[in-house]
Amino acid sequence: MAYVDVVRRVSVRRLARLRELMDAEGLSGLLLFEGDFVACKLAAMQHFNAVLVTRDDVYVIVDSSLRHEALREGSWGGVDVVVVENFCLSELVRKLTYLLPRQGSGVRLGVNKAWGRGKLTFLYADLLEALRSRSVEVVDATPVLVEVFDKPYEEELSIIRWVSDVASKALEAVREHLKPGARECELASLADKVLDEAGIIDRWFSTIVASGPRATSPHAKTTTRRVGYGEPVVVDVGPFWMGYDGCVAHTFVTGGSEFWEEIVEEVVHAIREGLKCVRPGTPANVLDEVPRRELSKRGLPSYPHLTGHPVGGFYKPVIADFIGYALETNMVFAYEPAAYIPGKGGVRIEPHVLVTGEGHEILTPIHEELLE
Repeated sequence: MAYVDVVRRVSVRRLARLRELMDAEGLSGLLLFEGDFVACKLAAMQHFNAVLVTRDDVYVIVDSSLRHEALREGSWGGVDVVVVENFCLSELVRKLTYLLPRQGSGVRLGVNKAWGRGKLTFLYADLLEALRSRSVEVVDATPVLVEVFDKPYEEELSIIRWVSDVASKALEAVREHLKPGARECELASLADKVLDEAGIIDRWFSTIVASGPRATSPHAKTTTRRVGYGEPVVVDVGPFWMGYDGCVAHTFVTGGSEFWEEIVEEVVHAIREGLKCVRPGTPANVLDEVPRRELSKRGLPSYPHLTGHPVGGFYKPVIADFIGYALETNMVFAYEPAAYIPGKGGVRIEPHVLVTGEGHEILTPIHEELLE
């Protein structure tokens, strides 16, 4: 796939910048774990347990179950695949102690502690403690990673456009088959089928279909509940490919419901007003302030989550009132103002938005006509 070549080319560029910053911070290495967006991009691989970046090498550490896929993906020559047959704490400590170069009097190891990046298991938590007990200084390398992975390079936008388009098609598949009586899990499987057939088999989170009163929860789990007539149905997909994610959501209304159609229109209006502010130089917190103000003017409660978050596995932009930086060209974010009515349901519409030199572009086709 041509997109893999893009990831590999960009990996080389990012590693060069990362190593400059590692030198400046006195880091002997950077240790990242499975599921981490950053690790996928640096190794240009999807199958691994951990990735160790040193001043000279990138080591992809895998257990025996991942050997075949890791060796195949790692054949591009940018990484060294290290198979740990007995994948246990003592063997991991021994292997890492051997691979980590010593800097002067000790080893300084950076890890990624950013919220939402990676899922640290007990094994890996114990591993870090064991390394500390062997005089390895474990430090937070997130500030370094933010500088290297703040936003996509121009050539990476082709990947993000692809992920956005596939996610949009997954939502379209649900719309085509949505009717009262359909089970949430059946609808979720339709979205997953579209993602899988496009070659995106991993998810940042399990596909969400939440109908009726269950739509009041932003992170509801899909159930066997049957969709009722005149109910809102929130569908949220989280495709994840080679470190590039693409959370996209939409709310459909089954049958006829003037009440919910009006709520949808109010949320759409709030999003449109926020999008008018999207351009390089706009403070990110303005995009949080505007839709909340518009929804409040219409008597709707404030939603209990961020107004937006980065797309593609990058650190910026976060759209929230506590953010102090401004938008930049080529930043991509999921924009998700919402309205939740306690005990009744909710409406969440979440397009992907690219910041351009002129303003913005909607990357999810299902939202283009609705929002432009």
